[in-house]
Amino acid sequence: MFGSPRPGDKALSGRRIVITGAARGLGRALAIVAADLGAELVLWGRDSSRLALVAAAIQTRTGREPTSAQCDLADADSIREACRRTLTLAPVVDVLINNAAPWLPGRLEDLTEATIAETLAAAVTGTVLVTKELLPALRRSAAADIVTVVSTAALLGQSSGEASAVFHAAKHAQSGFSDKLRMELKEHGIRVSAIYPPDFDDTDPLAPEWNEVREPAAHGRLTNREVVEAVLFAITAPRVCSYPVIVLDNMWRE
Repeated sequence: MFGSPRPGDKALSGRRIVITGAARGLGRALAIVAADLGAELVLWGRDSSRLALVAAAIQTRTGREPTSAQCDLADADSIREACRRTLTLAPVVDVLINNAAPWLPGRLEDLTEATIAETLAAAVTGTVLVTKELLPALRRSAAADIVTVVSTAALLGQSSGEASAVFHAAKHAQSGFSDKLRMELKEHGIRVSAIYPPDFDDTDPLAPEWNEVREPAAHGRLTNREVVEAVLFAITAPRVCSYPVIVLDNMWRE
């Protein structure tokens, strides 16, 4: 699939992509690889200093400076301000990647009410509000995609390691939202995809191990590189088709 872009490979050239949770982990990796492929990026995240590091890395690699917007998805006012900043700079969004969602481990009885409410607000209400606010800009695109990074925790009968029941609930909500939204927007030519990764290891496109070929028996589970490749596969597919659901599975053997 994609891996490290080949010289001259600009599969995302001219596409304006908003990535939530872009300050670290999977979001950071998505941003760096998409920039290498020519995308015009808008990076959202809670940590402005980490966003600045991602933006600086992208500018060094590509010569293009992405736009950044600090945003707390658990705060509706923060979402509105990030959307205002995004759309003031340009009225069109070609791809929205709903990546941000707080990880919450633990047993239900050990979690505070505030933590539960914040987790659900960011992952569920936040995802819905971001999508709603940016939908007019996506409608202005000639080839729009909405991708939500969900989790195999949203699949019936699946358990995501140490993830709490609250995390599972949030991911089930994201899954249902993506499924219904796909039906609503199909007639408008907007593709809606949900990516379901299992637990994975974080690596970074700027690190040597990014290009390491892992063997299931020796190196364990998949990394965020495979998740990045799944997202890129969905948004670069010919417009005649879409991939509503992409489920990833670890092939490692204990």
